[in-house]
Amino acid sequence: MVLDPNRRLQSLYVPVGDGVRLAVDVWLPVERVAAGEAVGAVVRTTRYHRAEEPTRVGPEFDANWAEGELWNAAGFAFVVADVRGTGASFGVRTSELGEREIADFGELIDWVAARPWSNGRVGVYGTSYEGQAAELVARLRNPHLVAVAALFSPNDPYRQLFYPGGAATAGRFARWMCESQLKDGVIGARERLGEMQGLPAESIELPTPVKPVDGPDGRTLLAEAVAEHQSNTDVHELMDQVPFHDDRVEGLDWAITTPAAAYEAIASTGVPLLVRVGWVDGAFVTGALTRFATLPNHQTVEIGPWGHGGRTYADTLLPVDPLDESDLTSPEGQDRRLVEFFARYLRADSAPPVGSGTLTYSTLGTDQWRTVDAWPPENLDVRRLYPGTAGELADDAGSESTVRYAIDPGSSTGPTNRWLAGEIGQGAAYPDRRGADETLLTFTSAPLSADFHLLGFPVVRLHLATSGIDGVVYVYLEDVGPDGSVTYLTEGCLRFLQRATAGPAEPTGLGVPRSFARADRLPVKPGENLDLVVELLPVSALLRSGHRIRIAIAGNDASCFSYYGSPGETFTLTLGESTYLDLPVLRRRAGVVRELAG
Repeated sequence: MVLDPNRRLQSLYVPVGDGVRLAVDVWLPVERVAAGEAVGAVVRTTRYHRAEEPTRVGPEFDANWAEGELWNAAGFAFVVADVRGTGASFGVRTSELGEREIADFGELIDWVAARPWSNGRVGVYGTSYEGQAAELVARLRNPHLVAVAALFSPNDPYRQLFYPGGAATAGRFARWMCESQLKDGVIGARERLGEMQGLPAESIELPTPVKPVDGPDGRTLLAEAVAEHQSNTDVHELMDQVPFHDDRVEGLDWAITTPAAAYEAIASTGVPLLVRVGWVDGAFVTGALTRFATLPNHQTVEIGPWGHGGRTYADTLLPVDPLDESDLTSPEGQDRRLVEFFARYLRADSAPPVGSGTLTYSTLGTDQWRTVDAWPPENLDVRRLYPGTAGELADDAGSESTVRYAIDPGSSTGPTNRWLAGEIGQGAAYPDRRGADETLLTFTSAPLSADFHLLGFPVVRLHLATSGIDGVVYVYLEDVGPDGSVTYLTEGCLRFLQRATAGPAEPTGLGVPRSFARADRLPVKPGENLDLVVELLPVSALLRSGHRIRIAIAGNDASCFSYYGSPGETFTLTLGESTYLDLPVLRRRAGVVRELAG
């Protein structure tokens, strides 16, 4: 099929190097094309259907109508494709975000740049899985690629989604894989998902069918494509074989799917990046700060009170939803800044970016935003607090003593936590944790004498022994209000086998360097003290005067994590100089470029 420059929306197959045909939708700014203007293009690839089958004919009834309007109104072509083995595309998936899939993306960029209406400049973007793909394609050094937007996506999926702290979130990944196979049309996926959820298969709602390509053979070709999907690899079955960061099996190699592993290639392109994440959305905020601190490319980074994808709200300290009130947080404001970012690079007369970029971040519990030009800011201090035998969290370490804690395997952060944010369709939410804390080991400070601005990676050091031969410690940082209410701030976990560090902890920098490599695993002997340095996920939060700080310690989070402990597992924590909490604190406003009201 040949593209018609007078048609706003067209759907066709584009073949890639090995002959696989990808289903592609093209939205054209027809007025500009008709006037002979060469235009830039934005490209997104997805494994979640490029568009569902519309109920009526016409661009205005297409699932991507709003997205097409956004880009065409700005003067750009918009191209979206089903990745191989999904939607209406042909091919077989041998992995998720594998080398062949990213190579397809690069060939699609070439195809777009070669269209008669193209000016040869292409930007790529996406959210979550799609954002990871957009960042990965930059490693190909495609000369047509001029800008990348990685939105709400990990730059290291092992650390930031699948094995945070070395502990597997196997439950959530199993559901995701099964739901994805259901969208791929894989026979038996519905039955497996029903079994997983304890429901009859017929009660599992089928996804809306994917849109066929245009033309009389569209449905026939779709059926042929879905027949090829039956051989797709179930990557979840491989997860238990790769519990360390350097593990690799055919079909799942963390280095291939990790943008951070390709930083040298990405840096060599100089391609500018827009990165957007939420403070309480998986551990993607860790990747955003790491990119900004270590990748030399010009970056525009935004960290806000957003749920996964930015269309929902997640501020545990300020539960009133302001998304429709603030240009910084609203979906409309996010879209406007996304278009403005690409507009700087997609036009033929675009100039290269100047400077290292900016980091704009919100502070939980407020409507304030700040912009800095470096991470970490220079105005950070560390406040150290020590747990005590009476459950206190104090400035001074008491004499050495021990406290014993019996693990509750059923302890959980609930069905709406940050790790499940991508599946629940809303921002992460943590109800008052007073009840949850009753089965945890807690230590609480005296009331704060002044407001306390937490900014960075809290770090907890524990001198701890376990009764088992492995296990995981979970540490939650919480705000305790004057009325006794307990509000979640952030968390960290660490599998005991993975406790080796690669350098000193940096609460005001990038946390705790750790390889998670198989060769660096350390054995665990029952009853033997372990020195555990637990990195908590970074956060910016304002704790109010009169409130108290709490850490709560658990041995499991049954919401989606695998359990590594032994039956009847207990922890023995040694208190004193060897066990403490280091909090990164914003000292003053020096180094702040500007402060914005939300």
